[in-house]
Amino acid sequence: MAMPARTGASGDPALVRGLGFVSLMALFTGNTIGSGIYVLPASLAGVAGPLALAAWVLVAAAYVPLIAAYGDLASAYPVSGGLQVYVQRAFGDLAGTVASFLYWSACVIGNAAFLTAFIGYAQVFAPALKSPWAAFFAAQLLLWTFAAVNAAGVRFGGATQVVTTILKIAPLLVLAVVLAPHASMANLAPLAPHGWGALLPAVGLVAWAFTGCESVTVPAEEVRGNPATVGRAARAGFVLTVAVYVGLSVSLALALPASAIAGSASPLAVAALQFLGRWGETLVTLGALLSIAGILNGFLLVSGRLPFAAARQGFAPAWFGSIHPRLGTPVRGIATSSLASGVLMVAYFDRTLLDAYNFIALAATATALVAVAGACAALGVLVRREPGRFTPAQRRRAPWISAAGIAVSMLMIAGSGAVVMGLTALVSVVPVVYAYLWRRSRAAHPVTDASAR
Repeated sequence: MAMPARTGASGDPALVRGLGFVSLMALFTGNTIGSGIYVLPASLAGVAGPLALAAWVLVAAAYVPLIAAYGDLASAYPVSGGLQVYVQRAFGDLAGTVASFLYWSACVIGNAAFLTAFIGYAQVFAPALKSPWAAFFAAQLLLWTFAAVNAAGVRFGGATQVVTTILKIAPLLVLAVVLAPHASMANLAPLAPHGWGALLPAVGLVAWAFTGCESVTVPAEEVRGNPATVGRAARAGFVLTVAVYVGLSVSLALALPASAIAGSASPLAVAALQFLGRWGETLVTLGALLSIAGILNGFLLVSGRLPFAAARQGFAPAWFGSIHPRLGTPVRGIATSSLASGVLMVAYFDRTLLDAYNFIALAATATALVAVAGACAALGVLVRREPGRFTPAQRRRAPWISAAGIAVSMLMIAGSGAVVMGLTALVSVVPVVYAYLWRRSRAAHPVTDASAR
């Protein structure tokens, strides 16, 4: 049964503070470890071969300043919305609108990628899902099931995230341990079969596996206790995530030649089948399905709150700004975001499963990283403009974190390729046009900026 929504000072329904340290850490880890680690090894094997190991290490190192930036901003501004709130506060409504639209687009596109990956692993159990129509309808069923879970309440969604996070990590650790005795340096030769220039696109793909770290800042008003809880949960989740990613990637690269998994829609299942037999394939496939279901659940939680926060900030229709009086969730935002992801599943009818996943993943990464770069720039501005909101330690490190975050975001965007960067630039025009028209329509009806709380 859903918990009753709390009410704000005006008596209107308000968000429920139902997320603690454990559920926030699970949100971070669950929204980061998802489909990527189960699908990307095949993509990376084809793009860069064993050189992809360097991409995992480089991206993990690059995300250190980003994690610090997220924690500092969330503790200074504990307002739902995350990146878009920080960008708007630093650079104004137009920048906030662009960041809001791009990050929401990244979440919606990302959910389509998760659905694609889920179907890829589900085909191990149900070969009938290789039919595009069957895949499409199975994806819709999964999508709307988790949309309903998130609409039911934040405590329910948070508890689901904790359970799926635990279940998703266990098979990955088992597989890493099983692969370790089969390690051979011969499988790393040649180290760079496609040349050293392949490292950049590999970085772009690996960046997708880390996209989601920033989502822990979005439900800030639903967090219990000290605002610094968000930063602590992010740091703990990051350490766990890197350990799983790097440990499994190294074990896999040493145990199998890149050619053995390149092009597979379920590469970890291939590895498990070879070394553990059918039961291992089954274990990893179940782990993949749970993992992807978990990240879909987490990103539906996030994507549903972004339109709600944007409406309160004044650059989305007020229709999104309501809270369900009984459930205490932004049901309209959840439904709209889910519908947009569902429409994107037409990708099944135009590309192979792995090609569709790769393209969707790169597109989601690039759009998200534009908003991430904006938030890092906002940190540098806000520390100077409102120093009282930050601790002395945060003020000292802010210039370095801000500069490093912008630099690594741009580098990872470059790795997505010219086509995806062009599409991202094109998509960025949409919120600019929208902001212009929206500002004109609201000129006579100013809206209080909720992010000023």
